Amino acid sequence: MKKIAIASLLALMAVSASALEVGVTTTSDYSGDGKRAVGGVTIGHSYGKLSATAGFERFNSEGTDRDRYSLVGGYEVAKVGPATVAVKTGVAYLNNQTIANGYALTVGAGVSVPVTKQVSLNVDVARQYGQERVSQFDGNRVTAGVSYRF
Repeated sequence: MKKIAIASLLALMAVSASALEVGVTTTSDYSGDGKRAVGGVTIGHSYGKLSATAGFERFNSEGTDRDRYSLVGGYEVAKVGPATVAVKTGVAYLNNQTIANGYALTVGAGVSVPVTKQVSLNVDVARQYGQERVSQFDGNRVTAGVSYRF
């Protein structure tokens, strides 16, 4: 019984020490035939140097309307003054309105700068590599956003 109580206490401490973030983003997508600007929302969770972020973006463009759902993991590698630099990798599902749907891998880096204890500004640069059926959306992405930490 003591082992269960100790394990439960450790799990509670781990959850309470972590932070939940919600954010609003804008992305410049340089994939395919040109640059597209989109908006999105994120929800993330961090513990120590590790983080996980789920995101949704809606692309409205002539002939290539799509929704992008993503899950990205990050690892903090450096601090430069108040800014935190992290390497990131993740997967995305592209739900295209006019062509085939598919999955993509993203690899990149991001910088987060705290404005207050709860608010931070974020900039990410990533490269997307998709399945052959969605490879026309392969390319670079630059995302900027604001996050609120609970």
